[in-house]
Amino acid sequence: MSKMKNSGVEWIGEIPEDWNVIRFKDKYRNVKEIAGEKSSEYERLALTLNGVIKRPKDDSEGLQPKEFDGYQILRDNDFVFKMIDLQNISTSRVGLSPYTGLVSPAYIRFSAKNKNEYTKYTYYYLMSMYYNCVFNSLGGDGVRSALNASDMGNLKIPMPSLESQKAIVDAIESKTTKIDALISNEEKQIEKLKAYKQALITETVTKGLDKNVKMKDSGVEWIGEIPEGWEIYYPKALFKQRKERAMTGDKQLTASQQYGIMNQKEYMEITGSRVVVVEKDFDILKHVEKGDFVLSMRSFQGGLEYSEVTGCISSAYVMLIPYSEKVYSPYFKWLLKSSVYINAIQSTSNLVRDGQAMRFANFIQIWLPCPPQKEQKAIAEFLDKKCKQIEILISKKLEFIEKLNTYKKSLIYEYVTGKKQA
Repeated sequence: MSKMKNSGVEWIGEIPEDWNVIRFKDKYRNVKEIAGEKSSEYERLALTLNGVIKRPKDDSEGLQPKEFDGYQILRDNDFVFKMIDLQNISTSRVGLSPYTGLVSPAYIRFSAKNKNEYTKYTYYYLMSMYYNCVFNSLGGDGVRSALNASDMGNLKIPMPSLESQKAIVDAIESKTTKIDALISNEEKQIEKLKAYKQALITETVTKGLDKNVKMKDSGVEWIGEIPEGWEIYYPKALFKQRKERAMTGDKQLTASQQYGIMNQKEYMEITGSRVVVVEKDFDILKHVEKGDFVLSMRSFQGGLEYSEVTGCISSAYVMLIPYSEKVYSPYFKWLLKSSVYINAIQSTSNLVRDGQAMRFANFIQIWLPCPPQKEQKAIAEFLDKKCKQIEILISKKLEFIEKLNTYKKSLIYEYVTGKKQA
C-alpha cells in the first residue's frame, strides 16, 4: 500500500503520495461548436444514464427534435455533461462520447487539449463523482440548480501517472465487466418472471383454473375460448358510471399505475413528486367510493385502477360502479390489468401516443368474460397468492442488483482515489 496524503478535496480524502491534484480545465477545454448548416451531415446523439447513444431515427415517439438550429457538434472522445436540476440525480448526466454527432445546446462539452490524452481514467473519476452525488452538492445546497462550464472546469481531479491510470482502468473494467454480467443475468430473469406473471394472469382470467373443463367459443376475438359455464357481457351490464361531484370532507386522491388510487398527500410523500392540489372550486372534482374502478388517462397503458379508498379525484377521470350481483371486484382487478385486455382497449383508440384520456365510450366497446362469482373469487385468490410469490422473487433480485450496483460504485471510487491498488 502506497503512503497516503491529504488530497485537499473533502469527498476524496487521502490519495497516494505520488499522485497530483489538477483542475479539469488543466487538461480539457470547454468547446461549443455550433453545427449550423452542417446539421444534416451528423447523426443525432443523446446523453443518457448509460452514456452517449445514437438517437433512433424513428421520430414516432418524439425522440428527435424537429429543428436543429443551435445544436452543437460532439466529437469522439469528448466529455459531455448535462448539469441541470442538481437536486434530482437522475436528470444530471456525465458521458465520454464514442461517436461524433449532434447534441443539444444545453449540454456542456469539453475536449482534450492534447489529442493523445488518455481519457478513460478521468471518465471513471467523473462517474464516481456522479455516483456519489458530488455534483449535486456543488450547486450550493440548492442555491443553484445547475452547473456551468466554469464549474466543470474547476473540478479537482486526482491524477496518477499514465501507467497507473491505465492499470486502474484495466482493473475497473475487468471487475465491472463481471459485475455487469451478473446484473444483466438478474435483469433477464426478472423479465422472464414478469412475462410469466402476465401469461399466468391472462390464462387464468380468460380460461379459469380447471384445465379439464369443457370449453366454448366466446365469440370475442381477444378472449377466444372460455369455460362452458362462463358468460360474456356487454360492459354496461356489469358496470355503471358514478357521476357525483366531490362531497364535503372528501380527501383528494391520485391515480398511478404503481400505487393505484391513493391519498394525494401520501402519494407525494412516497414518491417525492408534486401533483396539482385543488384549493378551491371543488365541484370540478368527482367523488370516488371504495370499490369503484377508475378510468384515467393512463388506462390505455394499463392504468384502469380499483379504488380501496373513498375521496375525490380529477374530473378527467371516469368512475365505474360494479354491479355486485355479477361482479366480484378482485377478479376484475386482475382481468382489467391483463395484457390481453389492455391490448383490446388500446384498439378502441388511435390517439394513445397523443395522451388521449380513456372514456366510458372506449370502455364499453370491449366485451368482458364473466365467470360465476364462486369462480371469480377462486381465481382472484389464486392470482393474489401466485403473483405475490412472483413479486417477492422479483423484489429479491432487485435487491441483489442494487447490492451489485453499490459494490460497483464503491469499487470505482476506491480505485480512482487510490485507496485500492491496481
